[in-house]
Amino acid sequence: MDRRTVIAGLAVLGVPMTARADETRVAQDGTHLVLWHAEGRLHAQFSAPTMGWVAVGFNNVEQLKGTRFVIGAMRPDGFHAEEHIAVVPDHPTVQSLGLVPGLGDLSGRVAPNRTTMTFSLPHVFPDSENPRLGPDATTYLMLAWSHDKDFAHHSAWRRHTLVTL
Repeated sequence: MDRRTVIAGLAVLGVPMTARADETRVAQDGTHLVLWHAEGRLHAQFSAPTMGWVAVGFNNVEQLKGTRFVIGAMRPDGFHAEEHIAVVPDHPTVQSLGLVPGLGDLSGRVAPNRTTMTFSLPHVFPDSENPRLGPDATTYLMLAWSHDKDFAHHSAWRRHTLVTL
């Protein structure tokens, strides 16, 4: 999906069109994602129509297996997120696989029927070339959400889209 297609789709949905030249925006089925680059990292803000968990993932190939993703939800003590790898059917944390986590700049909030998560990941992970997240990289984006806050609960909605960052 190229940026013009994404921007045209957002205009139809009534999403404000104040995008910087270096932003990538994706909107599907009530979800909204904004990606931008700063200080050697890819920054993301994802919003979905749920009070449960939300997830954003990236993969160099078009499949769930191998997708490196951030999943987050509001907990009683605040917003909590983890970095996982889809090994199908399980999705262990990167730490449990002996990999170095790259998750940073985490924040999240919940409003009536909407969860929003903001985070960053490095352009290059020290332990893997999958995914590549630098400017102009092409990646398979995974967006997902669940009605449940338990990360082990399956998604109610999931989409995969090819994007250029």
